[in-house]
Amino acid sequence: MNDDHLFDYSKITDNIYIGSDLCKGNICPVHSEQFRQLKVWAELNLTAEHKETPPDEIEFYAWMPIVDHRAPSPDQFEAGTYLIDHIVRKGKTIYVHCKVGHGRSPTMVAAYLIRYKGMVVDEAISFVSSQRPGVRLEDVQKQALEQFYKKWSK
Repeated sequence: MNDDHLFDYSKITDNIYIGSDLCKGNICPVHSEQFRQLKVWAELNLTAEHKETPPDEIEFYAWMPIVDHRAPSPDQFEAGTYLIDHIVRKGKTIYVHCKVGHGRSPTMVAAYLIRYKGMVVDEAISFVSSQRPGVRLEDVQKQALEQFYKKWSK
């Protein structure tokens, strides 16, 4: 494998992976093979940098662009967490990614854990961080999770 196809991912739960998208080009053969091995059924792309063509193995693809180092909007949190839950409830596997997989995608998965698994913010961040080395949420992402928690903890 060369530097054109860097693929770094972590298993967060049985049905959720968080990872990177550092491949050059529109379709990555490395992703295709890994997705096949991991039985990834859906992909949630949170990069604002580019919309890609998903590998053939992906049955469902969603592009929800979030600027790097920023937080999802309230609507993006709603849609993204609902999508993750819908895929997980079907017993399928979802790959949630941003560029490096250390900010935007961990933020979205932490929001899913808050909304659907009843975790508090610190617990959700700690859980994701324990499964995904290198998670570095920006203050704005943590603050957005706090606001999301306030909405869903009622």
